[in-house]
Amino acid sequence: MTPSVTPRVRRHGDWASHPVPRLVYVGNGSDHIEIEIEGIRECLARWPYEGAAAEMVRELKYGRATSIVTELADALHEIAPESDLISWIPATPSRRRERGFDQCELLARALSHRSHTKVRRVLRRVDDVAQTSRDLQGRHDGPRFARSSLFRPTPPRVLLVDDVSTTGSTLSAAARVLACRGGVQVSAVVVAKVYPRGATPDGVRRSTL
Repeated sequence: MTPSVTPRVRRHGDWASHPVPRLVYVGNGSDHIEIEIEGIRECLARWPYEGAAAEMVRELKYGRATSIVTELADALHEIAPESDLISWIPATPSRRRERGFDQCELLARALSHRSHTKVRRVLRRVDDVAQTSRDLQGRHDGPRFARSSLFRPTPPRVLLVDDVSTTGSTLSAAARVLACRGGVQVSAVVVAKVYPRGATPDGVRRSTL
């Protein structure tokens, strides 16, 4: 898979087309990364958070390049664990207002369309502090979630969609809330996994510019 998209990004105060570099895979790595996260039955990431993969995520979140959702959803569909219901890690209320959308919701709904699986909001953010704005302890503690007002009796297998995973605390916190409903198995699929600089393991597919 070598997606090439042309999102709109702001340059010199105007909107202009700026092509995101193609994703080029090097080595003989797996097509996904397995992540161990407390409370998550299975968590798979598509790429390490580096190179073109990182740029695509940044363009979606900060450049409002929603056309990238198509390419990313195609990639997630290739590796997503089977589920009965797809949902997403909700953005903070302030970030959603600022961007005009929730990027993880867009990814979840696009993945739902591809997999013909129901999609529904099952979580809401209780706090309004972005994970990137937290100190080290705050990142390990993770954000605060509650079940959404749309929460209804949930099928046993729920798949959560997230854009980036660093410590895994966000997904773990979300899983704890859903686990209050006995019998729910939570899996997750993530666009990219963040590793410390120079620590990306061998044997995974990498993206390069």
